[in-house]
Amino acid sequence: MRPTILKIFSMAITAMLMCCKEPYNPPAISQGNHFLVVDGTIISGPDSTVIKISRTRNFNDSVNSSLELQAQVFVVDPSGGTISLINQGSGRYVIDQLNLDNTKQYQLKIIAADGKEYLSDLLTVKPTPAIDSITWSQDNTGVTVYVNTHDPQNSTIYYKWDFSETWQYYTAFQTYADIEGGVPVPRFDQIYTCWLSSASTDIEVASSAKLSEDVIYRNPIQFIPQGSEKIGEKYSIYVRQFAIEQQAYEYWVNLKKNTEQLGTLFDGQPSQLNSNIHCVSTPEEPVLGFIQVSTVTKQRMFISKNDLVAWGYTPYWKECVYKGFTDPDSIKVYFPDDRPRRYVFLGTDLGTYLYTTLMCGDCRDHGGTNVKPSFWP
Repeated sequence: MRPTILKIFSMAITAMLMCCKEPYNPPAISQGNHFLVVDGTIISGPDSTVIKISRTRNFNDSVNSSLELQAQVFVVDPSGGTISLINQGSGRYVIDQLNLDNTKQYQLKIIAADGKEYLSDLLTVKPTPAIDSITWSQDNTGVTVYVNTHDPQNSTIYYKWDFSETWQYYTAFQTYADIEGGVPVPRFDQIYTCWLSSASTDIEVASSAKLSEDVIYRNPIQFIPQGSEKIGEKYSIYVRQFAIEQQAYEYWVNLKKNTEQLGTLFDGQPSQLNSNIHCVSTPEEPVLGFIQVSTVTKQRMFISKNDLVAWGYTPYWKECVYKGFTDPDSIKVYFPDDRPRRYVFLGTDLGTYLYTTLMCGDCRDHGGTNVKPSFWP
């Protein structure tokens, strides 16, 4: 009897514990706060300034992002005059070129859709030294890309980078023909070679404050894993460099720790981020982001598959084959004009109409564009 009693007692305790469990939603994730997030750099010189504005989300929000779509964004000059940025949509506010005075101070002003006004601290234009070089090295795990720079005046000290990548790839079969109106015609746009691009998402900053000279040498900014499609044929990285203030550097270092370097016992603990943008309407309201004004220097570098040793790239298309049919009436089945196509026409051979899948015959199906970038060799 004793084992039976123990079993019943254990089941009763388990049932009681299960009944007592209640979900806990701490106030921090249920208060409905959606604070302003401002991302971008005010660029002085012949480059576009892009300011991205969004809102924070709660953990239990159903939407993936909350863009600030109807804000008004201005650069305020020392006399109080304003330069308007154009609302480009998707939370992007843009101006093609700003020629600012390095001896004067500026501010970023935002009027949100709800009427609240936000204003940055006074900002001084930071001149950015040239990038000395973009280099790379390969080991058995992949390719690391480095940036090298220095300031002969020893006055920059704090640096920030972003970059965009573009790479070339091919599909399995090449075609010079298409089907239009039920008959084969020459194809004038090639769909065999495409280019894919992506922008950097990680925070890349460095400082020479602990060095005797203002030199940044072999600072890693990107890693490409072994066998990646990015260098399956040819790869390009376009690096932009910004001089930043010490306060901005500390902000970005803390943000990097909070967003990219958490998850183990040895990582730093989350810390408060002090923005240089403030809500004028409600001073106690937090704002996320840090705005700088600087010039920008840029450099592009290419890496070819022929530069690498045993890269081991396997194309995204696998086991591609082409098929054929001989009945012309089948054209409307495989190549309809009134609905999306599933196949690519390759041509004819002795009365046989040859075709393959989109994955194997149209490089655009992989997400890239078949329009060659203007900077591509």
